[in-house]
Amino acid sequence: MDINQQMKLFMEPESIAAIGVSRHTGPNAYNLLENLLEYGYPGRLYPVNPNTAEILGVKTYASVADTPETADLGVISLPRHLVPQVVKQCVEKGIKALVIVTQGFADADDAEGQRLQREIVDMVQGTGTRILGPNTFGVANAHLSMSTSYIRIPMEANGVGTISQTGGTFVGLNDIRLAGKIVDVGDACDVDIVDCLHYFEQDNDTRVVVLHIEGMPDAKDFVETVRRVALKKPTLALKTGRSAQSARAVQSHTGALTGSDALWDIALRSAGVLRVEDIEELSDAIRAFLTLPPPKGTGIGLTTYTGGFGIIAADACGRNGMELVDFSETTMAALKALSPEWLGVGNPVDIWPGVSIMGHPRTEMESAALQHVLSDPNVHAAMAVISAYQPRLGEEHLPMIRSVARNFPDKPFVYFMYGLHFDAVRKTLESTGTTLAFPSPERAVRALMHLKRRADFLQRQSVPYGSRAV
Repeated sequence: MDINQQMKLFMEPESIAAIGVSRHTGPNAYNLLENLLEYGYPGRLYPVNPNTAEILGVKTYASVADTPETADLGVISLPRHLVPQVVKQCVEKGIKALVIVTQGFADADDAEGQRLQREIVDMVQGTGTRILGPNTFGVANAHLSMSTSYIRIPMEANGVGTISQTGGTFVGLNDIRLAGKIVDVGDACDVDIVDCLHYFEQDNDTRVVVLHIEGMPDAKDFVETVRRVALKKPTLALKTGRSAQSARAVQSHTGALTGSDALWDIALRSAGVLRVEDIEELSDAIRAFLTLPPPKGTGIGLTTYTGGFGIIAADACGRNGMELVDFSETTMAALKALSPEWLGVGNPVDIWPGVSIMGHPRTEMESAALQHVLSDPNVHAAMAVISAYQPRLGEEHLPMIRSVARNFPDKPFVYFMYGLHFDAVRKTLESTGTTLAFPSPERAVRALMHLKRRADFLQRQSVPYGSRAV
């Protein structure tokens, strides 16, 4: 069985044996069986608990050996001293994919945990059975309404495939669209990040690959594999454990080796992986790759209702490698016709005088300015600075955004919105599926910068941007 078929047993199981599932259900029960039923998982379920005949109306079994078929996936949640004997039973049953949720193995600060981990690894050698974990939430696949996490999470069947070394991605990051498909490798005693990369490289549901990396003992195979993936799909990495203090925390968390942060930076960049500094940047980059086309250059045009924020946005462009370009004569003439004679027209474009003095309706003025800016051959992307002091502003802008998006499908444009109602306006604007709104110009420009960096990487490799899955 090749690695992709093996990983499909973890990610796309048609049957699951839940070993050690609790009889307790309801709020705060953290019951895997209950969660799977709530999600609507369509596969066959075999709960294993010798102390009851059924749980939530589902027949239970005294041991793995008693289940009526060999499940695709076994999920083990038992005290650590019981895990080796259950792993042995699963191997004898023929189960080829095991998630071990239990903690206290390589992540433990004692010799017994290390010994137990070696024991379970030795037990599966040569059997064709693979282990994910221990110390893991396992996997989630929103396309299959399935998660092995004992904590119930909201899931969204999107194009993001995430590989992590912590279960926090399941419960802490799902609001930034990391819940399409997720693998938490945990202590990575067997299945590791490279194995997961092989799966997401071939997976048709996955358009963007996200990595949360704490460290690993040998990065050579990883770098070779991730470079191949990055040529096919945008690949983002949040590499933690940068400082000596955080590196010590990583060692106690999963037992991983962090390595030199400077070397990681070089390795990721050379492989075409886009490294992000924090969770906000990760969220913005994911949204950009799922929504926007790549800019064909660094030239950006700005429209703004306030000169001050226009300058702030211009500063953000300068810090993030985007160039505030000079408009062509044709663009300048068109913009001057929309503005009072005394206004010095340039980039950024101050559209408020056209509204307050010339009497142009807000959305008509903004639409005309954006159309002229995006038509300029020097402009590769555009940002509009607008206010969000009233939720209705999102509704007012929606027809204009749709119109501009239809006319310029190959140029990304984004919004920086200021005001107390950012979330309400953002949801309305983003319902078009063609633009994104950000609460700061820095975040908006950084998202564009990641799109450009990926386009540059593919160009250096002589790979047309549109010829690969993006």
